[in-house]
Amino acid sequence: MASLIDTLIEVMDEECEIYSNLLEVTSNKTQVIVKGDIDELQKIVEVEQAVVDQVGNLEKKRQVAVSDIAIVLGKEADGLTVADIVKLLGKQPEEQKRLSELHARLKNIVNQLIEFNAHNKTLLEQSLEMTEFSLSLLQNANRAPETANYTRGAYTSSTIAPNQGMFDAKQ
Repeated sequence: MASLIDTLIEVMDEECEIYSNLLEVTSNKTQVIVKGDIDELQKIVEVEQAVVDQVGNLEKKRQVAVSDIAIVLGKEADGLTVADIVKLLGKQPEEQKRLSELHARLKNIVNQLIEFNAHNKTLLEQSLEMTEFSLSLLQNANRAPETANYTRGAYTSSTIAPNQGMFDAKQ
């Protein structure tokens, strides 16, 4: 069982390192979003995807390690969490402490990632709203205002004549 715990500790240590890297990338992403640098944002998204793939592989290894530990303990693998394993390691204080620290560190990093991602989501939504507003403003700038400028033929003119203002000064 000690080797299974060591494997779990190694996997979780690697996960902490990868999540820390992802946290740094996400932090840089916030700055790039604020700058509005689309090319750099694309590069960061590609790096993020590669890191997420690594996390997925490590997550599978962690699940296998937890499943193996569950088999040794005679427990259900689906219901067994790292926190449960920490509690069960009462007779192995060194492994218990290391696993507990890694679990707390990993939770902290993931919570920071959640905060950064929520912030980035808000920034992107605001950026999209501003872009939509700018496009709408540009589209409407070329259109004439809807006014009652009737000509003698009694139809509405859709453009403003170059030398005619918007107000009728003859009244």
